[in-house]
Amino acid sequence: MILVTGANGQLGRRIVEHLVIRLGGTAGIAVSVRDAGKAADLSRRGIAVRQADFDQPATLAAAFAGIDKLVLISTDGPRDARIAQHRNAIAAARAAGVRHILYTSFLDVAADSPAEFAAVHRATEAELAASGLRVTLLRNPLYADLLPMALGGALAGGDGSFALPAGTGKASFVSREELAEAIAAAAAAPALAKDVYELTGQAVHDYHEVAAAVAAVTGRTLRYLPTDAASHAAALVAHGLPDWLAGALANMYAAVAAGRFERVTNDFAALVGRPPRPLACLAQELFGSR
Repeated sequence: MILVTGANGQLGRRIVEHLVIRLGGTAGIAVSVRDAGKAADLSRRGIAVRQADFDQPATLAAAFAGIDKLVLISTDGPRDARIAQHRNAIAAARAAGVRHILYTSFLDVAADSPAEFAAVHRATEAELAASGLRVTLLRNPLYADLLPMALGGALAGGDGSFALPAGTGKASFVSREELAEAIAAAAAAPALAKDVYELTGQAVHDYHEVAAAVAAVTGRTLRYLPTDAASHAAALVAHGLPDWLAGALANMYAAVAAGRFERVTNDFAALVGRPPRPLACLAQELFGSR
């Protein structure tokens, strides 16, 4: 049986839907969620819904019982809290007899990365390596779904400019929907060719190119202005984001500026059977109605 954690989340729910397609039905699929009531629709479809809270390790033994493959979706929150939550889940999976963990990691896990997300995923990958279990790392690039937040203010009015601390760095962008498809394909596969998959887009782009792609769809003149991480974090806090998230997003873009995301692989196509959509298609999907 395959269990997907965090199945009420934006990525988790999409993975479940793609697993149903891959497996031809809901048999053999389970999910763990904090609030089982929010997954009632999955239960009605025949998916086993189990309550689990990574902050309460006692809830995890029953949630992971009888599971062969665990799709461990990284949690949200401050760095130390996430690392502890992942550690609890890995320990519980091992104790429950789970044989294979597929973990949604991050493309940048370097020890010298400025990104807080890199530290979270590096620590979790180390925990997984020490677990003795079979592990598949599915390293995600930047979510294309974050682009409307980054460019939304520029489209809403003003002079069409938006500021990010990404410098001249380049990155690829893949939607949560397509990442979920690739992760589900890995979970459903009877065998995998390797232990680490870097699920990048087809090409890397800087944010000047992103601005041009979105401008082509919206008909608006857009301009990218590089800024520093501290100023960007302060702006995000002013817009209501919590300090930890504002800082994490700002130093994620600083990692882009440092070239941490400037690579492309064929791993997505190896799992799904086709490449992910290019930037022009993503721009049309995300901004076509604006």
